[in-house]
Amino acid sequence: MTPVQRRMMALAIGLGLVYIALIPWLPYPGSWVLKPLPMLIFAVLMWQVFPGAAGRWLALGYVAAASGDFFLDYGQRDGMFRQALASFLVNQIAFLVAFAKLAAGSPWRWLRATPAIVYSVLLAFWLIPKAGALQVHVSVYIACLLGMVVMACRVEAAPRLLWLGAMLFLLADSLIGVNKFAAPFPNAVLVIVSIYFTGQTLIALGLLRHRAQASPTP
Repeated sequence: MTPVQRRMMALAIGLGLVYIALIPWLPYPGSWVLKPLPMLIFAVLMWQVFPGAAGRWLALGYVAAASGDFFLDYGQRDGMFRQALASFLVNQIAFLVAFAKLAAGSPWRWLRATPAIVYSVLLAFWLIPKAGALQVHVSVYIACLLGMVVMACRVEAAPRLLWLGAMLFLLADSLIGVNKFAAPFPNAVLVIVSIYFTGQTLIALGLLRHRAQASPTP
């Protein structure tokens, strides 16, 4: 990363930590502006660092994540849940396509994807029947989320930051559905946002590391 890119990453992480620290005071004026900012900064970073289609898909994924963050906060989670669900679905599909392009020619790494596959299957059997009118939406959502994680497993030669970030993203997004449809739990917003932000940050850091390793040394 260049010095400017390092500062952008530090700013994104700092803004995310500020949002998490202020969660006990939600809703407060401007929270819906603060929450999407880290994802928008990540989008700019991906656009700058990755050339071609992969960078565009990664940027789209993070812009969609920012939209989902906005809808969840502005709608106070339930008011714009469908819009948030659609935004995060675009996030997952865009990441899936980007990871597929970055992993072109790499082997399928089913062993490291096994935890995500087992978790997603168990989650689907438990959560989908409880989703009511959104059963089809939740089914597609879980399938795309799993597909994104499976494709992320192909990008790195060994499971590192990107793999861990994708796993945390899976956990965080699944907990949104668990909290809404199946088993609401205390401090859900704090728990979910903390896991989600950590996952998205690790994905960004893992991608930047992958790019640095793939770039030829002058």
